[in-house]
Amino acid sequence: MFGAINSQRATNDFADVRLGEYEGYATVMSDPQNIGAATRTALEIEGDRFIVYTYGRPAWRLAGAKVGEQVFVRGLRESFARGTESRWMAQHIKGKFRLESVGEQRLVASPILRSVQRVRDLVQLGSDSFEFNDRALFTGLVIGDDTRQSESMIDAFRKSGLAHLVAVSGQNVSFVLAALSPLLSRLKNRLRIIATLGVLAWFVLITRVEPSVVRAATMAGLAFLSVTFGRPTRTMRLIALTVLLAVIVDPLLAWSVGFFMSVGATCGLCIGAAPLAQIIRRPKWLAQLIGATVAAQLGVMPVVILIFGLPSVTGIIANVLAVPIAGLVMLVGLPMSLFSALISNFGLGEIGDLVMLPIQVGVRWVWWVAEIFAHLRFEGTLNLALWLGVLAGIIALRHRSSSV
Repeated sequence: MFGAINSQRATNDFADVRLGEYEGYATVMSDPQNIGAATRTALEIEGDRFIVYTYGRPAWRLAGAKVGEQVFVRGLRESFARGTESRWMAQHIKGKFRLESVGEQRLVASPILRSVQRVRDLVQLGSDSFEFNDRALFTGLVIGDDTRQSESMIDAFRKSGLAHLVAVSGQNVSFVLAALSPLLSRLKNRLRIIATLGVLAWFVLITRVEPSVVRAATMAGLAFLSVTFGRPTRTMRLIALTVLLAVIVDPLLAWSVGFFMSVGATCGLCIGAAPLAQIIRRPKWLAQLIGATVAAQLGVMPVVILIFGLPSVTGIIANVLAVPIAGLVMLVGLPMSLFSALISNFGLGEIGDLVMLPIQVGVRWVWWVAEIFAHLRFEGTLNLALWLGVLAGIIALRHRSSSV
């Protein structure tokens, strides 16, 4: 009942937007991103969020703004064209703002948002020795910042089936908790609970509250609480509770493709990874890797087909080659980039660059795999036939395994 009432409230609130001319302060809600010749960002004006495309001098002034800062703007608030508003619903963006001018002065963000921005700046500084494309991909892998990725890079990752790597998810959350576990385990029980949930919330803010991270952090928090209170819960029940809680708190997540894909991939891993690994058997590490890759692909398949069309079957091979290296980059990239940035502030930039060199090699490998498999892709009837062949092979191997 509460969910139904809250959903109706959220839908009505999305449709309730004040339009017309506006002059005053607006809060920056997303990182400015170059889209062709325009700079795109989201602004919150009098409690309503608007998407903004700017050109020329206003774009230059808005490009340096940070999330949470307030800027003085003048422009016109407009509604979306009919049929296009659903794209922005999950982000709570209610319309477009035609920006005419931006003031030079900016008011600072809240302390928590400034601390989040400081971490993001340190990650950028730690990877300063990377080439531009490598740095753009690195920040996408560790904190989900894809604002500097070129259109060719985005297209390559989509075509190769590796786009999920730059969408921060459960793997990143697990790595952050694993890295901090030596410190968290030393705290007393109540303080450890507060600190762990605080770390999860802080990481969600660092990744700009991406729907996939909201799902991952919510599920990690529920799993942690269930174990802490001695009530361990089955994984599929955790997924169900996560979706229920997330959609009740924010019903507009039901419009998020990223949220769908995150839930689908998690369900696929939980249901299919172990059985598929048992089919392949040896070598064990390869069986687990292929099982997880195929299970995740099958889990997101309904959403991917509906939104983007049938993916290329070669994405399975691309994931097998790229995911282990990307996982290592995610695991060590964030702490090592922060370490590199900190020692660079003490004049030890060469040591920091040396520390980051293996990570750059890993990033470059992932980028090469995406580039190669973006061209080695199948489409149409041939691709469908190959997918049917994969499914037939799985069924045959499953039958053989059960017979033995």
